[in-house]
Parts: sequence; structure tokens; C-alpha cells
Amino acid sequence: MPEVSVIVPLYNKGPYVVRALRSVLGQTYPDFELIVVDDGSTDNGPEQVRTSGDPRLRMVRQANAGPGAARNRGLAEATGRYVAFLDADDEWLPTYLERTVRILDEYPRCAAVASTYFLGADKTDITAKFRGLGMTEGPWDIGMCRTRRELRGAVYAVNSSTTTARRCILEACGGFYQKDHCTLGEDYYLWVQVLFGHEIYRLLEPLVWYHLEASELGVGPKSQRPLEPVLTDPEPIRRRCPPERRTLLEQWLAQFALATAHELAALGDVTRAAWLRERFPRMKKYRWEYGKLALKLAAPSLIPRLRGIKSLLRGVRNVP
Repeated sequence: MPEVSVIVPLYNKGPYVVRALRSVLGQTYPDFELIVVDDGSTDNGPEQVRTSGDPRLRMVRQANAGPGAARNRGLAEATGRYVAFLDADDEWLPTYLERTVRILDEYPRCAAVASTYFLGADKTDITAKFRGLGMTEGPWDIGMCRTRRELRGAVYAVNSSTTTARRCILEACGGFYQKDHCTLGEDYYLWVQVLFGHEIYRLLEPLVWYHLEASELGVGPKSQRPLEPVLTDPEPIRRRCPPERRTLLEQWLAQFALATAHELAALGDVTRAAWLRERFPRMKKYRWEYGKLALKLAAPSLIPRLRGIKSLLRGVRNVP
């Protein structure tokens, strides 16, 4: 039985999937199985997968159900003690599995290990940005957050393509969100539960190349996007959260809802912004930001003028 199950969800990524698979099959750590879940592709992606010929790779196919359902199918098929996910248009550096598996072996209290990554065609190293959010390397618990900014940014340390985790814990958390063919925030729905329920290891070393050219899921005008499921269906997250972390979870949810409501109000979507205000009343704790939101909702016609004043003030500050 392999130590690691690598799960690659595939949906219409024919031009990129071979690149992703090569990065897995070229790992310096060899004890893994590679499960590609074809989520109803209509392009030549499945044919590209079949060209591999590596005995560690197998493909399962299903009708299109969304990325959460595809990853969950991979979890159901997995036999490894650890699981690692890689989107079909991203790639790992050769030592990704070796480094993350070693850390999980050495730190049995950690549910997962998440590395940093290179981003986009320019291969920008985002490690410095993570450090700027207050992140440090090593075992970490979300209860260690000391500022609002650090708490709000903590979830962004975990990304599906950069995280290796203990399979039993992901299964206990219910896996990825898959209701209603969700394509936005289905992964963070799981990672939020892992972060608030367990210790993780943050590895501030870029071991993944996160590509952007084919990242079309969930992309579009913000005003037309659905709300993320952490906001529309938070009750399972609340139920699974340990009692000693529930206050902190509510703070994070309120912050996330408040930031989202501001974005929606600025785009003129006052209906959904007002819905979030009613759904997450704890955002009132953040008086300054809440007051600005209340103003936007009470007088949406003022939003363009407020935006213009903000730009003007920013320009004055930049005058030498």
C-alpha cells in the first residue's frame, strides 16, 4: 500500500495535464499512487492522461460534478496514509512530496503541511508576502494569531495544490464542499475546518508552481459570482469546530463576511451585502468598517463619490 495518494482532478485541462503529471511522476519521493479523477471532460485531457504508462497512475471517470466532488472521489479511491492534491494545470517542484512527507512523519501532531509557491508566468515567489502577513515556519495553531490581520490572512496559507495532509483528518472533516456544483471556495470550506480544528505545519519554501493561464473556475465579475459556501452554509463548519476555537471561528467568519459585503456594496450589489450584514451580526464588533458598510448600504448613490474621494486622498499622500 503506498504511503501517499496523489489526487489530480481533471476537467478540460488537456493542454496542461501532462505537465502536471510529469511533475508528480518526477518526484524524488517514489512511494505514491497517482489518481486522476476525470470530472466529465469534453476535451482530450483523458487521452493525454493515458499516454503516461506509469503503473502508479490510474484514472477514474465520472459525470461532471465540480472540483469538490472530483477531489472527494479521489479521497474515496485513495489508499495512502497521506493525501496530496494537485490541480491539473499546476506543477510541483521535484522535492515537494519528499519534504512534506518527512515533515508529517516528524510532526505527528500536525494534520497537514502547506508550502509556499511560485505564482504565474513570471514565477513570482510569494513567500515574502506570506511572511508579511505574520506567517512563520513550523508547527502552528490558529489560536496563535495575535492580530485581526493575522487571523484574516491565516487561511490563505493553505492551498489545495500546496498541501499534503493526513487522509483520516480530511475524511473526518467531510471532505471538500460539493453541493450545487460549487466552483468557488469549495476547497477553503475544508481547509478552514482543518485550520480551526488542528495544528498544521507552515513551510515557507516555494515547492509548487501555481499557474494562472487556465484558472477559469470561479472567475468572472465579482458581482456575478456566487457567495462562497463558508458564508452560505457555515453550520457544518461550526459543528465540527472544537469548543475552545468557536469564538475565534466566529471572529474569522465575521471578518470574512464584512470584507465580502464591502466588495459587493462597492459593486452596487447592496442586496447580498445587506444579507451578509444580517447573517453575521458579529461584524458590528468592527465598528469603523461596519460603519462604512452601513453608510454604503444606506446611501449607495454615494459610493462612486466616496471612491473618488479615496483616490484623491491617495494621490495627495503620494505628492512629494
